[in-house]
Amino acid sequence: MEVQFTHEFEAGLASVLEAFFDQEHILRKNRELGYDAAKITRLERSADRVILVVQRRMQPSVPVPGALRPFQQEWNAVEQEETWERQPDNSWRCDFRLRVEGVPARLAGKMHLTGDANCATNRVSLAVRCDVPLLGRKVARFLAEDSGHKINREYQVIRSLVA
Repeated sequence: MEVQFTHEFEAGLASVLEAFFDQEHILRKNRELGYDAAKITRLERSADRVILVVQRRMQPSVPVPGALRPFQQEWNAVEQEETWERQPDNSWRCDFRLRVEGVPARLAGKMHLTGDANCATNRVSLAVRCDVPLLGRKVARFLAEDSGHKINREYQVIRSLVA
């Protein structure tokens, strides 16, 4: 299952990049989203590459389907790993993956951030796969819907941080 988003920012590319990679912005964003125990476990920055790993605890953003409720925790530990690379056209591409503790699914995606001094656009795609017999499609559908809500809420918070 795949979800895609296009997020427009009324701020320049440099400002959006700073919000994406600045420790204080990252932690503030996680607090504003209501995530628990957020911490940056890795942040390596160079002129052309950034590696970011954030751990946090999250609650579902959408109702958990009945068949999945027995497996759902109130809070789930999540690790998000992002590798960003500057492209020759000055845009930035990212490969990312999420690990949700205790959930037998793979969540991975790509981002492409483009822009200039006045505005920026981030194109996000996320693929969710779960190979558990009988429940795999339900798990993937739930995770894709939940992730979509979280991605859009995160976009709103980042917009407010760069405004």
